[in-house]
Amino acid sequence: MNNQFLARLEKLTSNYPKVIDLSLSRVKKLLNKLDNPHLKLPPIIHVAGTNGKGSTIAFMYNSLKCAGKNVHVYTSPHLIEVTERIIIANKQISYNKLFKALDYCEKVNGGEAITQFELLTCIAFYLMSKTKADVALIETGLGGRLDATNVIQKPIITIITSISMDHSDFLGKKLISIAKEKAGIIKKNVPCISAPQTKEVEKELINKCKAKQAELIVCNKDSFLRINDFGFKINLPTIKKYLFSKPSLEGPHQIINATLAITALIKMPELNISLNDINNGIASTYWPGRLEKINESIIKKHSIITKDVWLDGGHNIAGAEAIKKWILHKGIRNIILVCGFLKNKEARDILLILKDHIKYIILVPLNNKKSYTVKELTIISKNLNIKCYTRSSIKEAITSNLILKSSKVLIFGSLYLIGDALKLENN
Repeated sequence: MNNQFLARLEKLTSNYPKVIDLSLSRVKKLLNKLDNPHLKLPPIIHVAGTNGKGSTIAFMYNSLKCAGKNVHVYTSPHLIEVTERIIIANKQISYNKLFKALDYCEKVNGGEAITQFELLTCIAFYLMSKTKADVALIETGLGGRLDATNVIQKPIITIITSISMDHSDFLGKKLISIAKEKAGIIKKNVPCISAPQTKEVEKELINKCKAKQAELIVCNKDSFLRINDFGFKINLPTIKKYLFSKPSLEGPHQIINATLAITALIKMPELNISLNDINNGIASTYWPGRLEKINESIIKKHSIITKDVWLDGGHNIAGAEAIKKWILHKGIRNIILVCGFLKNKEARDILLILKDHIKYIILVPLNNKKSYTVKELTIISKNLNIKCYTRSSIKEAITSNLILKSSKVLIFGSLYLIGDALKLENN
């Protein structure tokens, strides 16, 4: 069903150039024909940034569910099934409903040019408008200012996760250019919550919020966030004495994402959500492919000799830095990296960050025409003096004689790769 839907989506948008052209005009036109469903949604939390968007939304979603709330969610990309992207009142959309919505939106669009992400965004808003919920969590796809989701006029909160270099072909070659695009979701008189940023990015957010008369809360570790061995505290007047449990998701960076989620929920008193519900949500969140230990059933099914296999969808420089911090925090040595990259990622710079912590790399091809070949990645690895091997698939890599019982393995570099690894449970 997943391939059928994606093939249909590609066919319907085939009259539009493959090169991404960021614009709001096409999506506004279709939404207008659909009677503007984006204006009929429950209170919206709009999330932009480079890394951590999905994790932050997952923390909020799980906390809201713990409090008995009904939540709409729109995220991207998906790992295995496109239905992962849309949740309506706590339920992942079915293919039946998704195809019906696609049929209707196709008919209403009348053959007008539109991109795949724009069409899917319109479908998500249309479906959300048909069912009541307490809140909607919306993630940008690319950038912010001209992202299809930025037709949202009055969110109740905006969140900017960590901003770093990524998608520079579309968002700009300099960090400040990328920050300006991400800051495009900030709205007049709407509070904005930000992760710790570089000085130049924080200055841009301060200026943008000042121009929009929007309160800015920056979750800096020194002044706003206090972490100890037992958990963490947040310096907000009503909760600064409350000790939150450490997040269920691995990695020091997840405390920042959890803090963004908690601060957003606290800033919405109308939700009437307790600190205990939020804490329980943060401590039990599951978000696949983000420093996730591979399922035991996959280990047994494929007779993988080590049980210490991890997945992480980090695919840019900031993602590599987060992995490095996790490795140092855990005191891990000589990790085996199984990886592949899309060509729009700085593979050399990413591998350079991890070089001193890698025993060797096993390179595998991605099922995507825009990816590096294993031959190209072999050249990059050898130029960095990193020992590398190649295998034809994820399965072949982690079941090969390159993996020993004592090995610690990290599958890393692309969400396509993570999706392939998770499919091993059913293949």
